[in-house]
Amino acid sequence: MSAESDFQLCKKDGLLTLIRVGDPSLGAVSVDFDDKTMAWRQRYPQQPEALLKASGVRAGQSLRVIDATAGLGQDAFMLAHAGCNVLMLERSLLLHALLEDGLQRAAQSEDVRVRNAAARMQLVLADSTSIDFATLGDTPDVIYLDPMFPERRKKSAKVKKNMFMLQQLLDDEPPADGLLLKALQSAQKRVVVKRPRIAGFLEERKPSFQLLGSSSRFDIYMTQPTSRVSTSS
Repeated sequence: MSAESDFQLCKKDGLLTLIRVGDPSLGAVSVDFDDKTMAWRQRYPQQPEALLKASGVRAGQSLRVIDATAGLGQDAFMLAHAGCNVLMLERSLLLHALLEDGLQRAAQSEDVRVRNAAARMQLVLADSTSIDFATLGDTPDVIYLDPMFPERRKKSAKVKKNMFMLQQLLDDEPPADGLLLKALQSAQKRVVVKRPRIAGFLEERKPSFQLLGSSSRFDIYMTQPTSRVSTSS
């Protein structure tokens, strides 16, 4: 039985939310691009925020980005807020529904920055491991991958509610084997992979360079020649 059968969608305070049946302690998860956390990241990003730096985003430049593992869409939103045109791929029906609801509400936000970012985001229900990226339109400049953390995590104060819920929801999904190689063959400029700081390389492929954070890192794979090897944030 799929892990998705343990979860259900419901409306709460005008938001489509995801809950785990029989486990109210987990609370509810929703996609809200207008919440305080997202507003903080928009107003007070790191200089520059590691995600944007890893993706090669520069002021006034509009990159075409495929977020091949969209999840709850937070990183996709930050890329769109920075001016990128972002196509999100999500294979989970439940997460796709949350993202769709979040985008619809963002398009009606009172904050013009949220509306503008949402206008640069598209959502497709698709498995990135099997879909042909060439059928999705223009060649992407950047493909972004944020696969689930490789280790199983127990619920604790150190694990954010949203992350723990995603881990439980997607627990029985097959790994995205071959996705990095596929992305490297499809991205015009680079592939960016988010990993735990101490995790091995995705598909055992060494990146062109890295941006290191306290608990996670970005592995950057250039599809064009680069002389950079490694760095840290």
